[in-house]
Amino acid sequence: MLPQADRDNLKIKRAAGCVVYRRDADQALWLLLILDKYGRWTVPKGHLENGEGEAAAAIREVLEETGIRGELGPPVDRIEYVVRSKRGQPRLKQVAFFLLHTDETHVTPQAAEGIGAAEWCAPDTALARIGYPQVREVLARALEMLG
Repeated sequence: MLPQADRDNLKIKRAAGCVVYRRDADQALWLLLILDKYGRWTVPKGHLENGEGEAAAAIREVLEETGIRGELGPPVDRIEYVVRSKRGQPRLKQVAFFLLHTDETHVTPQAAEGIGAAEWCAPDTALARIGYPQVREVLARALEMLG
């Protein structure tokens, strides 16, 4: 985490995403992971469009990246980290994550969105596979919420 003085000088880039989950006929929990353009497993997320709220962006990003529709649940967590603009300027990226329940099983990873694959995983597999420590913490918090 950056010191507050450094954070105050950065432009903020806001994003939102979801921990997408479903339960099978035996009530076993399954979590949706995507393989992002950097070759890491994560959960669906993306930037907020002008005038868009976090919840609307989270739902839209899940649909755009995976073809999945569902019912938005409560917020899970927020993370922030520094990214670089195309010109190399540092920006503070703030991401809000929500739960999203679906009954859908068919996932369509969208290559045009930079998604290389999408898979339903058991919780232990999902936690082990996540390629970003902060997102792993978000996933762990979501699992606590889901009981």
